[in-house]
Amino acid sequence: MQQVMQITRQALGRTPSLNDEGGAGPRERILDVALELLAASGVAGVTLRAVGERVGLHNSSLFHHFRGKQEIVAALLARVNDDLRLRLEPLARDEPPSLERFVALLVAASDHYAARPAEARCALRFLLDPPDGAAGDAAAARAGRFTTVLWGWLARAQAAGAIRPVNVSHAARNVLGILLLEPAWSASGTRGARDDERRRAELVAFLRGALAPDGRRAQP
Repeated sequence: MQQVMQITRQALGRTPSLNDEGGAGPRERILDVALELLAASGVAGVTLRAVGERVGLHNSSLFHHFRGKQEIVAALLARVNDDLRLRLEPLARDEPPSLERFVALLVAASDHYAARPAEARCALRFLLDPPDGAAGDAAAARAGRFTTVLWGWLARAQAAGAIRPVNVSHAARNVLGILLLEPAWSASGTRGARDDERRRAELVAFLRGALAPDGRRAQP
């Protein structure tokens, strides 16, 4: 576990968030509010009235930044999916594939979503029930980018003997599930240090147990 946390700190130092800079502008405030609304009530909960009331803008001012609800949802889809892709992208450069680096990267991503449960809930909603129309098509295309990275790492790692033989598609779905589900169900305001330690330990145990080559386990 100590080795994982050391690699995790390195991963955190290299992996910025798409929202780390420039988050104070009206457009980003609108998306922040839309994120909370969508996390709580789905796409149906993202109304111009609700967004405007929370941001403190009239509809005419909202239209200065977005032409309507669908454009807000599309921009939110892009932000959530691109942030997930950004967190998984280092896997594309992981050569030769290392299970310990994979585990550390997932722990770092889990820490990110544990601090932002609304973002985890939105990511799950978009993965499981993407919106209809152009926004849904865009979501599928963006989701394909990070799933390709994850699927690709699992396939390379299996071929290299870094992980046990697995069904790559099923393993990828399990990884995304454990990465997003626990943070999505947790309330960041009521979570403490012990909860974070438990979440990390359970994630590490799950990944090692599911993926470590038969006959040996990746070491702490």
